[in-house]
Amino acid sequence: MSTQSYRADALIRPQDLNAIDKRVYEPHASELKARSIFSLKTDIPAGAKTYSYDVLTRSGVAKILAPGATDVPLVDADLTEETVKIYSIAAAFNISVQEVREAQMANRPIEVTKADTVRKAIAEKENQIAFSGDSTHKIKGLTDAVGIQVYAVPQNEGGTSTKWSDKTGKEIVADIRKAKNKINKLNGHEADTLLLTPDSSEELEKPFNDFTQQTVLEYIRSQNWFKRIETINDLKGKGVAGANCFVVLDSSPDVVELGIPLDITRHPQEYAFPNTKVPFEERTTGLIIRYPMAICRADGI
Repeated sequence: MSTQSYRADALIRPQDLNAIDKRVYEPHASELKARSIFSLKTDIPAGAKTYSYDVLTRSGVAKILAPGATDVPLVDADLTEETVKIYSIAAAFNISVQEVREAQMANRPIEVTKADTVRKAIAEKENQIAFSGDSTHKIKGLTDAVGIQVYAVPQNEGGTSTKWSDKTGKEIVADIRKAKNKINKLNGHEADTLLLTPDSSEELEKPFNDFTQQTVLEYIRSQNWFKRIETINDLKGKGVAGANCFVVLDSSPDVVELGIPLDITRHPQEYAFPNTKVPFEERTTGLIIRYPMAICRADGI
C-alpha cells in the first residue's frame, strides 16, 4: 500500500509556524478588555465540560456568642452552587500553496497578517461572552447575570429624559455616584471599576458645571472614585428593553473572575490542496461571578 506524500514546497515550515505563533500570541491590550478588568482563573482542567462554584446570595453575619452557647451562625447558609459549561472559542485561517512557495522563493517566513484576524476574532468573542453573554448558548454575562443590582437612573431636572445626552454634567455625576454607593454599602466591598458604552463615554466630556472648564470625566478622576474607567462596546443596549447602561463593580477575584481553562492554542495544521488550514482554540467558562450584589448595572442613560 502506498503512503500519501506531499510536495515539500506545499508544506508550512517550522519557521512559518513560529512566525504565526508570535503574531497570534502577542498580547494586544486594546483587544483584551475583559482580561484587563477581571482576574483570570486558569487552574480549571482544559478537558472539563463544566465548572461548579459557590455564589454568595447575601453577606453572612457573625454574632457575639454568649458563654456556653452553641448557636454559631453558619455563613455558608447563604451560598448556592452554580454550575457553568465550558465552551471552546475557535477560529482558523488558510494559507495557500502559492503563498508558501513565494515565501520559500524569497527565503522568508510566510506572510502572517491573517493571524491578526484570528487573534482579534477570538478576543472579540471572549469579550462578548464576558460582558454580554451569548443568548444562543445561554451564557450569562456581566450585564445579565442573575443577582446583580439593577438601578434605573432618574430623570433630569426637567423631568423629560433619563438619557445622559439630555442631562447636565452634575446630573451625570449624581447617577454614577448613586450606582457606586450601592456597591460601597456592602460590607467589605468598594466599586473600583466604571464601564461605559462609547456614547456614554463621550458624554463625560461635558463640563461638570457652568462655572468650570473641568469635564465630568476629569471631576470623577479627581475624586479617585475608580481605579479604572473603561469603554466597552458590548454594553450597548444591554439595559432593560434595550436601553443603554453603564456598570460599576468591585472587580476583586472574590467577586468575579474570567475562567480560561485553555488559553489560545494552535492545533496541528490541516493540508488539503490548495490550502493549509491553521486552527486555533481557546476554552472559557465566561465570567465566574461569586458575589453578584457587588455589580450594579445602571439603565436608561
